[in-house]
Amino acid sequence: MKPFVRNLLLSATLFGIASAAHAQAPGKRIKVAMVPKLIGLSVFKANEQGAIEAAKKLNIQFLYTGPVTASAQGQVDIINSLIARRFNVITITANNPTEPAPALERAMKQGIKVVSYDSDVAPNARDFFIQDTSYPAMGKALVDSVEKYAGPDAKIAILSSTPDATIQNAWLAAVKTYMTKTYPKMSVVTTQYGYSSPSKSLSAGLNILQAYPDVTAIIAPDGAAEVGAAAAVKKLNRVGKVFVTGCSDPNSIRQYVKDGIIKASPLWNEVKEGELVMNVARLAADNKLKPNDTFTVKGLGNYTVKNKVIVFSKPLIFTAANISQYHF
Repeated sequence: MKPFVRNLLLSATLFGIASAAHAQAPGKRIKVAMVPKLIGLSVFKANEQGAIEAAKKLNIQFLYTGPVTASAQGQVDIINSLIARRFNVITITANNPTEPAPALERAMKQGIKVVSYDSDVAPNARDFFIQDTSYPAMGKALVDSVEKYAGPDAKIAILSSTPDATIQNAWLAAVKTYMTKTYPKMSVVTTQYGYSSPSKSLSAGLNILQAYPDVTAIIAPDGAAEVGAAAAVKKLNRVGKVFVTGCSDPNSIRQYVKDGIIKASPLWNEVKEGELVMNVARLAADNKLKPNDTFTVKGLGNYTVKNKVIVFSKPLIFTAANISQYHF
């Protein structure tokens, strides 16, 4: 081989190696905040756990901060603080889709990327939204989780978080659509709210069971609500007569699954979702993600962006047979 050809090939090879390394290496250090609906709820702590691990690998200075109660105004105050502190990316699961929107739009005008996850904000107030699962899939999973044990003519109570919670309302709309189409004899007898508080959810659960003695199942699409509903069933000795399902982390519901109060409970891997949130934040900050796109995250898989929306996973159903495999 002639020297200049060999040198040319060597240079091309080295350039290719350098380019690949550059593409895989994280960019400059950025500041990313994760704003949950409230501090202290176990599902959001699991998101934080995954986010912390991913942030270390992605050259991210990470901050986890949120209101102490499920307050939309509390989130607005935090967003304004993050803008003043010049964060590069704000990630948020919203208590309300519209109230934080003006503050988030102001952040975007100042060059801050916004990634919503779990519970969305108004579409014009974020760059990307990470949807836990598709709404129809979660609605089906919740209904099927009670039908198997309470029957196709179950009388169902719904115990949600707040009346205007984006994600819960989307799931519940899917629940009612699937229920009407597939199990027309099922009925929802009451809808109540626990405001993502364990004590308020327990009180609401007790009220449901005492005011509606014919209820045979409770759908509680909120971490605190599912625990509160299950605790109410146990306290009133309705085990085996009322079945609970919802969306909570395995650590919080483990004992109620063992007790037979919760037979099946759909969610997703909250820790890994936190990892995805940080990866999307990094891509957004680096302007490497388009409104319609595909990307891969090592250890998580391949993802599609469709109209700025990314679906994280299919529902993961926790049961007595598999719950011991999960710890978050």
